[in-house]
Amino acid sequence: LKRIYKATIDGLSADVFHKKCDNKGATVTICWNTDGCVFGGYTAIDWKSTNTIVQDTSAFIFTLSEGNTQKKTNEMFRSNGCFNQQYIDEIHQTYGYEYDYDYGHHQHLDPATVCNNNFNYDEVEVYQLFLHHLVSKLRRLQRESYWIDQLQTATIKKTVEDYKPIQGAEVDQCRILMVGCVGAGKSSYFNTINSVFRGHVTSQAAAGSAEHSFTTKFRSYQIRNGSQYLKVRLCDTRGLEESQGVDPEDITAMLDGHMPNKYSFNPFAAITPETPGYIKTPSLNDKIHCLAFIIDGTSVNVMNASILTQFKMIQKLANQRGIPQVIILTKVDEISQEVKENLSNLFYSRDVAKVVDKVSQLIGLPRGHVLPVKNYEKETELNETVDRYALLSLQQMLRFADDCLCDVLDD
Repeated sequence: LKRIYKATIDGLSADVFHKKCDNKGATVTICWNTDGCVFGGYTAIDWKSTNTIVQDTSAFIFTLSEGNTQKKTNEMFRSNGCFNQQYIDEIHQTYGYEYDYDYGHHQHLDPATVCNNNFNYDEVEVYQLFLHHLVSKLRRLQRESYWIDQLQTATIKKTVEDYKPIQGAEVDQCRILMVGCVGAGKSSYFNTINSVFRGHVTSQAAAGSAEHSFTTKFRSYQIRNGSQYLKVRLCDTRGLEESQGVDPEDITAMLDGHMPNKYSFNPFAAITPETPGYIKTPSLNDKIHCLAFIIDGTSVNVMNASILTQFKMIQKLANQRGIPQVIILTKVDEISQEVKENLSNLFYSRDVAKVVDKVSQLIGLPRGHVLPVKNYEKETELNETVDRYALLSLQQMLRFADDCLCDVLDD
């Protein structure tokens, strides 16, 4: 608020009033009478010095009594002409109408309802509000932000499209291994990334909600971009379960590049060199270059000890091989209501930040390695914000994969 008029300082003059208050946008007028009544009104439209009638559906009057505020919403007709005798008449005319919702018309208010029928004033003040200017600015910034986000998404997408593993590593496509609990969203994450580049929501990888994993095979998925494939493969594996732990030999075979694509998992026996299709002499191109723990954001606070133990075992194997790791935090829209209502609030949500901190501590990775996303699950059309967060996570994993390849070359 900024005070623009005060009767005891500026004078009880209509000319001075208009000089001070015209064309100031939204204002609040407050009056004090000799009975101690304090009352006033709000309007979003300008004061003018012309005889025109203007409708303001956002206007309201209020009375202040013993510290209590009573607010009456109304539609207000105002004559912004000159005063008959003094500007107080205009103020009464301005705020003296209230909309009668029972009868659907405007009715005049009895002045006694706000000032005890006492028109002798000790003071009148008018305050200019800057809220409307801020709202207009915010709306403009939102429009600009929308286009900035669109540009950012397109830029990140182009970066991923153009990605090539670092020269000298002799790797055609970097490989990212996704591990996580049943229903955490591993297959859905691939489907989301695949959807971004296919131009529509896809469901190539079997995904859903069930007691046991939908994924029964080791899948090394390629991502089609038009007629070409990206220089990255997302490797999907069977979901971790409390009752069926993952075999360290299977994880080792995946990390080291021994496991062939479409290998069917055997819950009772791990892969061996005698298994059909076993890659006995894998190249760097066959090995895993980044490990992604896919974790349901709504389950972090109740993570099962058995699952956490399996994560730690897998992490130990990855650390032994110098494989960088990230956490893909899924279902973030279920963590926070503000994010559910507007996914763009993701990076500003305190609730999400708390979950990021929690999962970072549980797994033992820096917070910068926790990448929040929302997968396509119930949507039938693409969403630019969903795409942006998915692309950001993939871009970061590609950078980490290059770090892994750099370490190999530096050796």
